[in-house]
Amino acid sequence: MELIDVMVFIPSFSKDKLICFKEKFLQGYISSDEFYESPKYSLPVLFETENFPEMWNYVLDEQGRSFTFYFENTNKTFCPKAAIQVNIDGSICLVLSVVDLDHTEEYELKLKNSFPDDKCVTSYSYFMPSSRKDFYTAL
Repeated sequence: MELIDVMVFIPSFSKDKLICFKEKFLQGYISSDEFYESPKYSLPVLFETENFPEMWNYVLDEQGRSFTFYFENTNKTFCPKAAIQVNIDGSICLVLSVVDLDHTEEYELKLKNSFPDDKCVTSYSYFMPSSRKDFYTAL
């Protein structure tokens, strides 16, 4: 199954936008990770847990705590995966992975309506940028 990513890029840290995305778009989704450590894939580890809500609160508590959360939803076959990436510079990527073009247009419209001041990108092979600079360079 080939997925199409619909992504919103938010250039500045916004706890409210993170919570909005999670509450509005990720109902029924579960974290695909079983263990969380921040920063991911580098030392020294500043925080680690097996509990998603603890890591979520840790990342939301202070700008500069980068982390990528991956989610799965087996109940919604038209939008089975999602991701939230918070970058060290405070920029944020909110991603919904959609199965077909019809649903892509639907979710792109929903994301644009929910985040009208932010850039929305649709792609078959777009990697989540790790900073504002990466995002604007890739456009």
